[in-house]
This record gives sequence, C-alpha cells and structure tokens, in this order.
Amino acid sequence: MADFNPQERVKKMVNAIKAEATEKAEQIKDMAAQQFRIEKNKLLNQQKERIIEEYKKKIESYTIEKRIQRSSKINQSRLSKMQARFELIQRLKEEVRQKMTKLIQDQSVYKELLKNLIVQGMIKLLEPRIELTCLEQDVQLVKSILGECQEEFSQIIKRETTKDFKTTLSINQSQYLTEKSGKPILGGIVLSCANNRIVCSNTLDDRLELSLQEFLPDIRNGLFRK
Repeated sequence: MADFNPQERVKKMVNAIKAEATEKAEQIKDMAAQQFRIEKNKLLNQQKERIIEEYKKKIESYTIEKRIQRSSKINQSRLSKMQARFELIQRLKEEVRQKMTKLIQDQSVYKELLKNLIVQGMIKLLEPRIELTCLEQDVQLVKSILGECQEEFSQIIKRETTKDFKTTLSINQSQYLTEKSGKPILGGIVLSCANNRIVCSNTLDDRLELSLQEFLPDIRNGLFRK
C-alpha cells in the first residue's frame, strides 16, 4: 500500500481520457471532412449537370433557331422564284395574246382558224344540232363558213367511221361572246347543244390557256433551267 500513489493514478486516468478524447475528436474531424467532401462533390456534380443541361438547351435552342432561319430563307427564296416564274409566264402569255391579236386581223387567216375550231368542236360533241356563239362582229364571217364546216365534218366522219352523220349548225344571235376575266375575248367560238347543257368552248382565249397549261413544263424548263 505504501507504493500506491493516488495522484499518479489520477494523472494516468486523465491522460487516458485525454488520449481517447483526442482520438475520438480526430475520428469526428475525419468523418466531418469526409462528409464535407462527399457533399461538396455532390453539389459540384449537381452544378455541373445543371450547367451542362443549360448549355444543351441553349445549343438545342440555337440549332432550332438556325434551322427555322434557314427554312425561312429557303421558303422565301422559293416564293420569290415562284413569283418571278408566275410574272414571267404572265408576260409570255400576254405577248402570245398580242401576237394572236395581230394574226387574226388577217381575215383569211382568221376565217380558216374559225372553221378549224368549229369542226373540232363538232367532232367532240357529235350531236345532230349544234348552236354557235361568237363575237358580234364575227357573225357574218361565221355565217359564211357554216356550209363548209358541215361538209368537212360529214366527210371526216364518213372517212373515219364509214357512217353517214350530219350536223346542222345555227348561230346564237341573242347572246354574243364578250369578255373573260375582265379582258375582251379575242375571238373563236363556243359550241353548245341539248339546251346548253353540253358546251364546248373553243375561244382563242381558252385555247391559249390550254396550250400554256399543256406546255407549261417545257416552258418552265426552257425559262428556268437549274
């Protein structure tokens, strides 16, 4: 018992407690540092993902905007080309109309043209009675070729079918051709039968329009080569 020293014993206990406390403190400190790093990395990753997502959206928005602008430019270019083509074709149509106007001033040329238009319409209708409507100033000219038209028609039918078929033509003098789409009709003829239920328009204006529609692809290829 003489060797027992209470103070020394207490000192050792205190040192042991201090050492244990220091060790625990270091452990807590290390755990806190580790948790901080985890939370820090987690936060950094979240921020990084948010920034990446924002840039993705910005890039996507920019790409879409550029596509829209490009599409708009392409459409605008197409519309401009279509408008230019339309205007050029309209000018071409007007030039042809003016040339045709000069051509039919020659009565012999116009007379032959009228006869062909009438006979073509007769072949299309194939009716025993057909009424003709023309310009008021063309009435006498049409009257002068009625017999020729009827005879030529009968000959064509006989030659092509070996059958006899005759058509009687008459002129509508209660109504005349006037204008179309706000423009005076150049000339030509309208054939009708069955109380106007069947009509064949062979005016020069309609034939001009049909010709343009028929040759429009060739006209476009000739005028607007790629």
